[in-house]
Amino acid sequence: MRALSSILFVFNAQKNPTSSDGVSPLQVSSVDILDNIPFLGANGAKKMEERNILVQELLREAKKVGQVGSMASEEDRARLENLANNLIPYSEPNPAKFPLEGTHRLVYSAAPGASSGKIGNFVGKVTQLFETEDIFYNRVAFGPLMVALQAKREVKNSSIIKVSFLETRFSLFGKTFSTKQAGGGGTWKVRFVGEVQDENGEEKLVRIMETPSLFILEQPMN
Repeated sequence: MRALSSILFVFNAQKNPTSSDGVSPLQVSSVDILDNIPFLGANGAKKMEERNILVQELLREAKKVGQVGSMASEEDRARLENLANNLIPYSEPNPAKFPLEGTHRLVYSAAPGASSGKIGNFVGKVTQLFETEDIFYNRVAFGPLMVALQAKREVKNSSIIKVSFLETRFSLFGKTFSTKQAGGGGTWKVRFVGEVQDENGEEKLVRIMETPSLFILEQPMN
C-alpha cells in the first residue's frame, strides 16, 4: 500500500500540459494505475479488492481461533489452511525476497511447540523483530519476561528461505540476564506477502508461511 499510495500521489499532484480538448494526457484514475501494476495485471483494481476481502476473512477467522492453533479444532485448522491457500495467487511476486523490517505480530500458528507462544499452561505474546534483512528474533513475552530466539535467514529462491537459529536470550524488564547457544533451523516457504487493508481500513503487511506448520503474521503500516 505504501508503494501504491506514492504512485497515486505522484499522478494526482502532477501538473501537466493539456491537449487541444482540455484533457491532461496524464489524467488517469486510480483504477487505471492499479490495472498497470505488474503483479496485479489486467483488472488490477478488482484483484486488489478481492485480495483485501480474502485477507480480511483470513485475519477475522484466525483471530477468532487464537494464535495457538494446536488448541483449535481440526475443522478450524483446516478452514484456516483453505483460506490461506486462497491467497497464494494474490501474493506479491518473489515473496521470500520481499524486504522486511520492524516488528511483526503473530496472528496464528499451527505449530505444536513453543513457537506459538504456548509454554505449559501459559500463552505469551509472540512477535518477530527484524534487526537487519538477515537477522531477526522470534520473541515470546510473558509480562516483563521475554525469551528471544535469534535467527539468520538466507533466501534460497523466490519462495523459500533457510533459517538457522543462533542463540536464545532471556531478559527481564528489557535487561538480558542469560544467553545460550541455539542450534537447528529449517526451510520455510513464504506462501503469501502483501500490503493490504483490514476491516477497519488500516494498512498492514501480512505474511503467510509454511514451516511446515501454517504461520500468519501482520505488521501495521502506520
